[in-house]
Amino acid sequence: MAEKAGDGRALLHRQALYLTSYDCSSEANSWTAHALHARRGRIAVQGGSPRWAGARSTATALARRGDPVPLLDFIDRSIADDDAAEAANLNYWAYWMGALREPQPSDAFMADRGLTGWDPVTLLRGLAQGFHESPGYVDLYAHSLWALLTAHKWLPQASPALARTLAGHVARILETGSISPRSRRELGAVHYVLRDHER
Repeated sequence: MAEKAGDGRALLHRQALYLTSYDCSSEANSWTAHALHARRGRIAVQGGSPRWAGARSTATALARRGDPVPLLDFIDRSIADDDAAEAANLNYWAYWMGALREPQPSDAFMADRGLTGWDPVTLLRGLAQGFHESPGYVDLYAHSLWALLTAHKWLPQASPALARTLAGHVARILETGSISPRSRRELGAVHYVLRDHER
């Protein structure tokens, strides 16, 4: 019902669906499984689509619940190599990680391809922490870190201690983690950028 009641309520519904993927109670588990299953086939959307953010939330929630394939497909088909989707992904992270301080009543803020409305260092810090704490969707964190450092190559110099910590974690994931081929390539590039600033 919330997703039919206007953009503001759609934001609330999308976040509620994502958050219930953390709830292990039988009632929440049943509702979440039904809601995610109903949306599983609607994940492949373009970056400019009004359904993109909902598809992203669905894919990440499915990955949290042990089904990584939709998220890997979403990264490949609905984020990578699409400038609008790459910007939308970083803007979306910036909002939920506190790098974008102003409240947003709709998804319009995600269309900013200039990535001007938020603090990149705050986003790097949030992604670094989440990357360490959220192995369920490490592939989305890996791609987002790669995209952020591609857009802002100066970030390791802005926060050297964070860059060193993140470089160590990336190295461990590359050595021991079970990640997709795309994530392995992108994390290799992330590791190079993070280590290069120390030379």
